[in-house]
Amino acid sequence: MVASEVLLPDDPAALARLLEAAATKFGSLPLSAVTEDTLLETVETLERTHRRLDGVDAAVLVEVSDRAVYRKAGYLSVHQYLAQGLRLGDGTARRRRLSAAGIGRFTDLQGQTHPPVLPATAVAVGEGAIGADHVREIDAIMDKIPTAIDASVRARAEVQLAWVARELSPAGVRTAGIRLLAHLDPDGTVTDERDRKRLRGFTILPQDLRLMSKVRGYLTPALRAEMEAALPSWAAPGMNNPDDPDSPSGTVESADPAALAAAVERDTRTPGQRTHDGLQALLRASRTGVGGGRRSGDLVITVT
Repeated sequence: MVASEVLLPDDPAALARLLEAAATKFGSLPLSAVTEDTLLETVETLERTHRRLDGVDAAVLVEVSDRAVYRKAGYLSVHQYLAQGLRLGDGTARRRRLSAAGIGRFTDLQGQTHPPVLPATAVAVGEGAIGADHVREIDAIMDKIPTAIDASVRARAEVQLAWVARELSPAGVRTAGIRLLAHLDPDGTVTDERDRKRLRGFTILPQDLRLMSKVRGYLTPALRAEMEAALPSWAAPGMNNPDDPDSPSGTVESADPAALAAAVERDTRTPGQRTHDGLQALLRASRTGVGGGRRSGDLVITVT
């Protein structure tokens, strides 16, 4: 008997309880006596189910968002409800929201329900052909398509990505997306200032067990030019070295040539470490209005 022939309730809460009961039953089944063919069929069916449930998760999350149900649970936002209420954490909560934003049908303030932003992708998820990881890769690629690209071309690109996702892993979709973007904007001239402003960002990631923090960023040409103009002066060999009490602080132009030459001989830092220290000194100087001290900060950012 196939799933469509099973008499199921229309109540979503009752269906959810059935899913939980089925999962509980699965957990207690002895699988060692199952034939290899049955085992393979079971794995493939479960994977299709996981992917279909990614679509169900998105649909439920849309309702939670549209109706602000998270407030009834005592939270101020969908993200807070997912991250804290369901104990998913910030990363998983963000990924769930991104998936729902791509394949969900949201309702606006006028009560009009809109089709998914990624319609072909939503269909593939509903069929169990692809999952949430595929959705996020497709969404990331679509976000990089230049604004100047015609809407019909964008729509065909999404259809093509959803099609290849049915045969590829999420990493394979990413590779296919890179080729697609290269085809749409081979020399980068289609991308304009609107795209650069939309894609810009700089994020300091959470501290690890060593209290170190990675950074993730996508810099506009203007910010990159500012950094390339300022940092060489603050991050020059011998300058702003927190391990050298006699290292000159501030800019290389303001340093005493003899003191700087001696500090250069003592400087064993890598270029990345000098960039870090120069950035820290520059930020401290901008905050205090002076050339910058050499106290060690709690936040350590590595910029390469």
